[in-house]
Amino acid sequence: MQNNQNLLTSGEFGRLSQSTKRTVHWYSGKGLLRPFKVNSKGYRFYKSEQIIDFQVIMLLRRLNFSLNEIKSFLKHGASLKQLFKLKQQIVKDEIAHLQISLENINKYYANLDSEGILVKPSIKILKPFDIYYIERVGPYAKIYEYGLELKSYFSKIPKTAVYLTIFSANEYLPKKDNLIIGVVINKGMKLKSKAKELVKRKTVSGFKALSYTHTGSPSLISMLWKQMRLYRNKYKFKAHRSLSFYDLEFYKKTALNEFYDEERMISELNLPIL
Repeated sequence: MQNNQNLLTSGEFGRLSQSTKRTVHWYSGKGLLRPFKVNSKGYRFYKSEQIIDFQVIMLLRRLNFSLNEIKSFLKHGASLKQLFKLKQQIVKDEIAHLQISLENINKYYANLDSEGILVKPSIKILKPFDIYYIERVGPYAKIYEYGLELKSYFSKIPKTAVYLTIFSANEYLPKKDNLIIGVVINKGMKLKSKAKELVKRKTVSGFKALSYTHTGSPSLISMLWKQMRLYRNKYKFKAHRSLSFYDLEFYKKTALNEFYDEERMISELNLPIL
């Protein structure tokens, strides 16, 4: 047994590890740095070898590892290499999300500065295209659920499939709207035999549109649609009234494609005009 003379008090341990007694106590309290011995008066003592362990913990904290991640590392004895590899991808994702946020902020700022509106859509000509679809009456919050239902009717569908929602009403109806939930047809699709009576097929007419692509959370899309209409009215574009719908959204990266990341989701808003 190592005697007390060879052990370090919390203060000595803090100084030798280039930290403080308070920090040592804090990590001890979190269960990350357990004292080698606690005497009858409650004083904590550590072995000198624990300084290396403590410095590893401090390194991980400086690299933004959470307390739970460090606890798991200590509990399961994972290698630092494994831990760094895991954190490397997490940090890369965080950087990518921040980059998207910065790009959106810059874009919104520039649009407000030049147009007084958050969006600056382009004019796009959409050629006719074929879709498989289901019709549902329900809230916007269920669009994702309806998309999963549509996907379940296929025995084969590419991960790169482009899904869409067509809105029939010319007003904001978040609680209940007539929705067409579809997917653009391509050669890599195959419907289940029992689903052929449930899933319809049709050609969407070509049209000219004000088109805006949003990268990020779909929770902002209703606000962006309102901004699209403000832009249309400000520049006196005429709405296309002869179509069977008023708005169309494409989703190019979604959970339906199995590589979903909400902050990287790509939604294309198309507002028909003449």
